[in-house]
Amino acid sequence: METLKPYYSIFKFVAVFFGIYILLSISYYLFLNMEWSSYNYPDPITSEIGHQTKELLNSIGIKTDTINSPTHPSVILFINEVRIYRIIEGCNAVSVMILFISFIIAFAQGLKKTFLFILMGTSFIYIVNLIRLVLLALIYVSYKDYAHFAHEIIFPTIIYGAVIILWLYWIKNMKNA
Repeated sequence: METLKPYYSIFKFVAVFFGIYILLSISYYLFLNMEWSSYNYPDPITSEIGHQTKELLNSIGIKTDTINSPTHPSVILFINEVRIYRIIEGCNAVSVMILFISFIIAFAQGLKKTFLFILMGTSFIYIVNLIRLVLLALIYVSYKDYAHFAHEIIFPTIIYGAVIILWLYWIKNMKNA
């Protein structure tokens, strides 16, 4: 047992990380399985990110509309009355936020500091994701040949890259403060 003592902090980090990750994932799963009204279908977070994507596109002069799909838990985005894409639950970045939060709590450093960083970090991830959805719509309209590559490679790299940068910032600046 003495040989494992130097690795205690690693075991603690892994246990806390996975414990928080599992707890938040189960909570989110239960949230998704609640009965939502047609206004908030498929769920309030996905519905809201769809609405905000529409509003941002409209604000830059692109005629955009959304409807909640009656047959699939998603929000359908239209530009100039042409269906562009569906925003599904996985597009709302909550699972990325859960991953982010789990890591930050595993490296927690004081309740207030940790809470504020989680609040700022999840807000940042949400904004990056919203910009991703807007840019993806523009790519689908103007550069359709690159849409799949952008959706599958470029934007996941950007959003996960943002999370890694936040993690590194937390470890370097907040943990040592």
